[in-house]
Amino acid sequence: MSVEEDVSTMTDQTEDTTGSSDSRRWQIACAGLAVLLVAAAVACFLLWQDRSDHEDRLAAEKAATAEAERIVVSWLTYDYRTYDDDMAWVTESGTDAFQEEYSPEALEGLRQEMVGPRQLVSRGRVVNSAATVEDDHHVTVLVFTDQTLTDRKIRRQGGEALHARSGVELVMVRDGDEWLVDEMVQLQFQ
Repeated sequence: MSVEEDVSTMTDQTEDTTGSSDSRRWQIACAGLAVLLVAAAVACFLLWQDRSDHEDRLAAEKAATAEAERIVVSWLTYDYRTYDDDMAWVTESGTDAFQEEYSPEALEGLRQEMVGPRQLVSRGRVVNSAATVEDDHHVTVLVFTDQTLTDRKIRRQGGEALHARSGVELVMVRDGDEWLVDEMVQLQFQ
């Protein structure tokens, strides 16, 4: 074997080693890019899912708050002459547990003890509200209100209506497409 053949053989071996080394680097680079691509796809999915959950919670908050405000206005707005009709919202907007607590008998008791004898007329309005979302189906809403009350004596004497500020905390529960009140607590402020 001549020197030229030895050099030629060594050059071929070096090219084979370099070629396989380049091939291996290329495979590692492709594998690394594939891992990064999968990680990016997973991150995009998680961000999309989180955004979707956030949008669902915002929609739940908005819908539950609007219904809670409507319910509170209905609760605080009544007239002794139309009291039964004014309280019909209880059966339309309350869960079974709520309807038990505010049963027709309980509402009739209020009418007989206070609303009827004093001939109360009340007008309520929402001043502000805030909500805490537990999940897409459970929202607690705090509603701040102003209530204007007149009774037979105030109307006869031409006196000024009584004004009360209060807060009402409602636990709202989604039932299908509707939001129902499950619990309601009236808070008094000085």
